Amino acid sequence: MAFEDVMGTVMPWMVGIEAAAAVAAEITLKQSGEAAPPEIAAALRAVSDAAGLGDAVDELPPPQQAVVAALVRLYLTQCLDLLDDPARAAGWKFTHPVILDGWGRGSSMVPGVIASVPALADVERFLDVGTGVGLLAVAAAGVWPKATIVGIDVWDPSLERARANVAQAGLEDRITLRNQDVVGIDDVDEYDCVWLPTFFLTEAQLAEAVPRLVHATRAGGRLVLGIFAPPPDPLAAAVSTLRTIRGGGIELDAKRASELLEQAGCAELETVSRPGIPMQFIVGRKPL
Repeated sequence: MAFEDVMGTVMPWMVGIEAAAAVAAEITLKQSGEAAPPEIAAALRAVSDAAGLGDAVDELPPPQQAVVAALVRLYLTQCLDLLDDPARAAGWKFTHPVILDGWGRGSSMVPGVIASVPALADVERFLDVGTGVGLLAVAAAGVWPKATIVGIDVWDPSLERARANVAQAGLEDRITLRNQDVVGIDDVDEYDCVWLPTFFLTEAQLAEAVPRLVHATRAGGRLVLGIFAPPPDPLAAAVSTLRTIRGGGIELDAKRASELLEQAGCAELETVSRPGIPMQFIVGRKPL
């Protein structure tokens, strides 16, 4: 393949990168109240119009706008991290606040999806595995007003930000944060809902963690495994796999996630998904 052919493939991707940045920049200006020069503001809006978004982003509630901007920043920053250090070993090594907070913003939609499962509409005791910067735990406190929440993680840079986020939300009486590895959790019959994002763990870690989490779940409670929904486009699928592996995890399909739950004794499995959320939620019930 000639140089011109390579560039012909790569350059359209650059358009997507710049377009995403433009949308996030427009949101950032709107939420900060800062005014851009008129010609820049007009050019940013022209990008949104050309993308077919029009006023759609403006019509989103401010928290959803913030999620869009945070995710764009997250992806761009992780791309730069990959470029700057492509030889580093796989594993969660990130300390950049944009990456940590971006994953947190994205995860804040999870409790709402879980609560759409009728059996989980009223959760009283929730375990957030891999709580990160704590924004999922904060969102859970809003979705389930009577719930108390435990968030566990082993990454100190994230936990430090989580403590600040929980304090800022005034939820220190409802959210407990623990520096704890999921493969060492020894709680018993404690939670009526447990959330486990599988894409941060290896196969060996998952095989050890899932039975422990079932043990920590109350009889009749639910363990929810989060997996990435497989993108239909081969390039998108390859990029997703690269991102997951570099972060230290693996990509499970729904079949394998279900097998993990069944092998740990769960029953009444169901798969939940929502439009616009690139994830699937595999829910298993601990027998009575």
